[in-house]
Amino acid sequence: MTRPNRGRTAAPRHQVVSDVMTRRVHVAGPLTPFKHLVRLIQENRVSAIPIVDRQGIPIGIVSESDLLLKGLRRELESSGDLLHFQRRRRQLAKAEGTVASDVMTSPAVTVPSDTSLSHAAHVMHEKNLRRLVVVDERGRIAGIVSKSDLLQVFLRDDEELRVEIASTLVPALLPSSPGLGIEVHTNVVTLSGHLDRKSDAEILTRLTSEVDGVVDVVDELTYRWDDSAPAPVASLSRRRDFRAI
Repeated sequence: MTRPNRGRTAAPRHQVVSDVMTRRVHVAGPLTPFKHLVRLIQENRVSAIPIVDRQGIPIGIVSESDLLLKGLRRELESSGDLLHFQRRRRQLAKAEGTVASDVMTSPAVTVPSDTSLSHAAHVMHEKNLRRLVVVDERGRIAGIVSKSDLLQVFLRDDEELRVEIASTLVPALLPSSPGLGIEVHTNVVTLSGHLDRKSDAEILTRLTSEVDGVVDVVDELTYRWDDSAPAPVASLSRRRDFRAI
């Protein structure tokens, strides 16, 4: 009977943000003038500039949206929107700013360089962000990761995915798995073949879906034994025999 090798790691290594982030990041200090911020964004064709202190620790970020508030200053001054008064006041303060510390969004949302791509995507989604500042173990800026960076993993080649699943995942999970079929088309993996246990098929399907770059898994696996079903319990006889003492 084929059984998973529980003593070995079945899952391949997942990519982290340091694998896909932009390492060469243009930064500015808190006293950088407004005009220089605009120049940094325009000349380097980026959408935001991290603001760091003298130790290189991120303290905020200036985006194109922050800078564009400058052109909305009069509109913000005359607005009578009481429902979003606090937000309008923050935007007006940025619109009147002249240096980075005035216009930046603070604090900067950061993640460690060893953060998984899935967790980085979760943070972006929860906070409605287009990018995250990446920091090293000392809290200093190490790079910046964007939504488009996180999507790069889904550009992995079909054959590359098939080889990783066949040579790394399957041998670690099922050392003996003759006749197991693995096909990949546009990053959708189809698994086929006959395994011993239902739990083996379920684990293989789940771990395959967690491989970086896999879009979906089509499960065509069959199995000999449904080990998820409870084992039958033998009924106990209610008959009692009494013996004379």
